[in-house]
Amino acid sequence: MKFLSITENNDLKIFDCGIGSALRSRERDLYTREVMKTVHNVKKVRVLTLLTIALSIYLYGLPLVTAASDVNVWWPTNGAHVTGTQPFKAMVPGTDVSQYDMFWQVDGGQWVPMDNNYTDYQHKEASVNVSGWNWRGSGPYTINFIERKNGAVIAQQSEQIYIDQPATVAPASFPTVTAVQPTQTFTLQSPVQFSTNGFYVNPNTSVAKSGIQALASQPVATWFGDWNSNIQNDAHSLVANAGGKNAVMVAYDIPGRDCGGYSSGGTSQSNYINWIRSLASGIGSSPATVILEPDALANITCLSSGDQSTRYSLLSQAVQILKQNGNTKVYLDAGHSGWNDPSVMAGRLAAANIAQADGFSLNVSNFDGTASEASYGSQISAALQQKIGKTSHFIIDTSRNGNGSNGDWCNPSGRAIGQAPTTSTGNALVDAYLWVKTPGESDGYCNGGPSAGTWWQQYAQGLAQNAH
Repeated sequence: MKFLSITENNDLKIFDCGIGSALRSRERDLYTREVMKTVHNVKKVRVLTLLTIALSIYLYGLPLVTAASDVNVWWPTNGAHVTGTQPFKAMVPGTDVSQYDMFWQVDGGQWVPMDNNYTDYQHKEASVNVSGWNWRGSGPYTINFIERKNGAVIAQQSEQIYIDQPATVAPASFPTVTAVQPTQTFTLQSPVQFSTNGFYVNPNTSVAKSGIQALASQPVATWFGDWNSNIQNDAHSLVANAGGKNAVMVAYDIPGRDCGGYSSGGTSQSNYINWIRSLASGIGSSPATVILEPDALANITCLSSGDQSTRYSLLSQAVQILKQNGNTKVYLDAGHSGWNDPSVMAGRLAAANIAQADGFSLNVSNFDGTASEASYGSQISAALQQKIGKTSHFIIDTSRNGNGSNGDWCNPSGRAIGQAPTTSTGNALVDAYLWVKTPGESDGYCNGGPSAGTWWQQYAQGLAQNAH
């Protein structure tokens, strides 16, 4: 089917989506009337243009395409190098995903529909295997994202990508080795140790060495995952250097991590419990706060029913193992307020053994305001009262929520650091405000950012400068 578009300059443009057939005569008449209505709202349209539009519709059955609005492409971004199966993601800001259809298309080929997805933030998504794309060699290949509503194309956005050879690592690993190295993170190079409300500030991290005082002086969580070659030694080095201060850390190695997103990875199902045991052994009796597997429960529906059951079991065992250390606090991650219904999340937390944990964590690596997260957490806690017979406390990641969220989760502009880490929250259910995400580390290849987990000095400076 061919589509006729009126551009902002009153030019005509024809799109061919490669499907369908010519319109019947009564449909031509309908579209002709609709075009004439639209034309009355377009300034300075010449009579010749009007006649051309009507004639084109009558002869060729070309339905009207409105001028392009705004399609926000999350992935792949322009110039990205990809391989294997990729999650194509896009959305239209300010419009509920149920109100429009979206398709992706490569090099003018067939339109392929995208599904509604509510992970992180509502968007359209399709899983695309690019392994067989070879007609342009390594590229570039032009990916077109098309928004359609009521049969009319509303907006389009094109990105050019390149296909790497299978041996090339896709931009989904998190974090990169250069971003987190045990020698940088755990080897003390200075006798100075900062502390805020009893939490340890590691002086050898990228954020501590950034030269940005508003960031460098604050305690930030240390993330542990499949980039740690010896998890027990690395955890032990951290708590030993903390000198009795509370070391905040994130366990981030769950099998199927991030469901193929920018931070995909994780260990195997057979190895995960051994990995947790090694982490717990490294911590020992030292004071520590562990945020357990960000997003593992919030996006669990990306897994098969069998893998979901396995994940619940692994998380439940992880809570048990970590809580055997008398001075370790454990918070199961529960996503954020824009993701899942409180009762749904309460059910998932209950299945993952929240009863034995110290509570749950909210807003990790996200930007939602503290007030909305506190309200969401209180609703989850109330729902847990009904499910397990007791309420549950929680912590909120305030590392980047000073200006709240603008709806974009991946390196959005204009964001700011939030309230500094503290246990003085003024809310009996909120145990602490923590900086779980390192403010200044990229969310991934989006909005000009480097790979996920890589230090980005320019973004870090913006977070500090935008703070109130």
